[in-house]
Amino acid sequence: MSSSEIDQIIYNTAIQQGFNPTAAKLIAAQARFESADYTSNVFKANNNTSGIKFIKQANAVQGTLSPEGNYYAKFNTVQDGINDKIVRLYNITMRGIAPQQLKDSTSADDFARKLKQRGYYGDAAYGTSEAESDISNYSRGMKAKLLKINVLEFLKKPINYAIIGGIVLGLTVYLYVLKKKKII
Repeated sequence: MSSSEIDQIIYNTAIQQGFNPTAAKLIAAQARFESADYTSNVFKANNNTSGIKFIKQANAVQGTLSPEGNYYAKFNTVQDGINDKIVRLYNITMRGIAPQQLKDSTSADDFARKLKQRGYYGDAAYGTSEAESDISNYSRGMKAKLLKINVLEFLKKPINYAIIGGIVLGLTVYLYVLKKKKII
């Protein structure tokens, strides 16, 4: 699976979970940042785009040992790993940051700050100068990865393909009739 295919899966999953298009791209950038563009050993061995630890998730088993002495979550598929992050983890209110606040993120700075408030990354306590440095570095990393994100934004809202097909068919018939009558 290519990096762009993984980005698209992340984007589509986030959109389906109610994230705005900017926030959905930020999650893809975050995954690229945390997995070294999907080349890290943690990603390759565990289908884990973000180094999520194993906490007996329903869709994971104990994966490889982390440097901290605990284990990464190992997922059967990349989609399972993405679901664990977007559907499970990002749908929980943590440290006062509700899921909708993440879904409404508008920039890498905003998203990085909300993740830090949730305790998602780094050891520095939110509100300290060390935390501000963490936020700046994390945001900078996501911004660099955003330049690599190239997703199709067709899935912004649920679409009724039958209606779209009917419109296209109707326009085709209309143009055919106009052409037959030599109007066009």
